[in-house]
Amino acid sequence: MLLAPEEIGDGASLLTAFDAHPETIFRLAGSITPGLHEFQIPIDPSVDSVLFSISVQCLQTAEVVRPSGAPVVGDGVTDLSNFRAERMVIVTRPEPGVWTVRVMGSGVAGVVVQAQSAIGISQIAFAPARGDAEFKAVPSAGIENLLRIRMSGPVAELRASLVSGVFQRLADLPLSAGEVNGSFVGRVTPNAGGFRVAIAGRDAAGFVFQRTSAPLFTPMR
Repeated sequence: MLLAPEEIGDGASLLTAFDAHPETIFRLAGSITPGLHEFQIPIDPSVDSVLFSISVQCLQTAEVVRPSGAPVVGDGVTDLSNFRAERMVIVTRPEPGVWTVRVMGSGVAGVVVQAQSAIGISQIAFAPARGDAEFKAVPSAGIENLLRIRMSGPVAELRASLVSGVFQRLADLPLSAGEVNGSFVGRVTPNAGGFRVAIAGRDAAGFVFQRTSAPLFTPMR
């Protein structure tokens, strides 16, 4: 979040809202070029409440649009927009579908979508593919790593990809079922650059969902 010094005292409500929405659907952190940027965010029926946070150094406009194309207003909507470079919108019981975040501005930026949901990433861990090393929170750079993902909630047709800090796809990540129910494994050979793991799949009713690892994994040499 980009808050001016005089706004920090009012930032507690923002932090509380983040804590209340632990599952990350989308996360971008970096710089954006001047102009209009649009991000498509799939919201599935398991989401009880969703938080859209838009923070841009030189923020001009920030909009959240429903799947129908209608603006986000009305009952069940909390709009925290009394900050210079930050806008947060919280929607309870959001309708499933593809929502749109529109941002116009430039400079350092963070666009985050988090949710209250039964579907989420419980754990992501890495271990060198060769040997019997234990799984850890950080991958090793330049060698093949085993990647273990544990999911909560009913999921199917799971697929994964590596994305950059600004959510650009770096590589697809094939997965197979792990030994424990709800776990999945894959193999990845990361370079020294940071990455996140983006997960997509279907819930028990066949609706598409998306979740993203909150931390930016920086491989260690």
